[in-house]
Amino acid sequence: MALMFSTGSFYSRVDVWNQVRPGEDFPVDGDWLTGYVEEAARLFIFAEVEAEGADRSFFANTFDPATGQFQWCGKPNSHSAQPVFENLFQGQVTPHLFVRWSDGSEFFCYLGEVNIDGYEDNIGSRSGRAIKVIFSVIQSEAGLFAPLGDRVSLDRLEGEKLVVQVNRYERDPRLRALCLLKHGSNCKICGFDFEKVYGLLGRGFCHVHHLEPLSEVKGPHLVDPNIDLIPVCPNCHAMLHSRTPALSLADIRAAIKRSSTSVE
Repeated sequence: MALMFSTGSFYSRVDVWNQVRPGEDFPVDGDWLTGYVEEAARLFIFAEVEAEGADRSFFANTFDPATGQFQWCGKPNSHSAQPVFENLFQGQVTPHLFVRWSDGSEFFCYLGEVNIDGYEDNIGSRSGRAIKVIFSVIQSEAGLFAPLGDRVSLDRLEGEKLVVQVNRYERDPRLRALCLLKHGSNCKICGFDFEKVYGLLGRGFCHVHHLEPLSEVKGPHLVDPNIDLIPVCPNCHAMLHSRTPALSLADIRAAIKRSSTSVE
């Protein structure tokens, strides 16, 4: 069964359940209400980052957007000899990672399928001891979570090497998630609604634009997702960056208005 989830979009546990068990009622208890559940040869991980889990446990789950590495701890008293982790390490199940940075929301940001880099048993915290698994996030086609450092080398077809400066804040899914939670996921220029057009596949999906483009910023800087980032669709995003320096949101709105007026 193919799953209709988009990397970087937001889903609740119920949304995931409806993909796996369409037409069945969501359970009132059991593993689906905890941090992970094995179902249909997949391990669905619902991870809290810097927040308590659904069972009020707390382990130091961390995500490093610069490397794409996610360090995740299982439930209290979990260990590598348990069937769910044996299946995971033997490749019998595929891990799918959903994360959130606040336990006040029912929605998780989908980081996609992840690779296993390693694990360690008997990790301690105030909630007891558990297994820690180290995942690497697979790069999405949109490049939202590419494991890039501060400098990236690209080879052109002619053989010339181009060194590109990359600010790691651009690829931090926490900032992107907080921006979309604050502003919604409709394009703030043309109003395009991905969920309305694509259904569940488009829920919570949108590009995020830096109001002060990183290519024009002199040196590293802090980014406030509430005021420095804004949701825009890919078309409007491309038009914003069709000039250097980048055009403003007002410029693109005016271009759309001029075009619609001339057509009429």
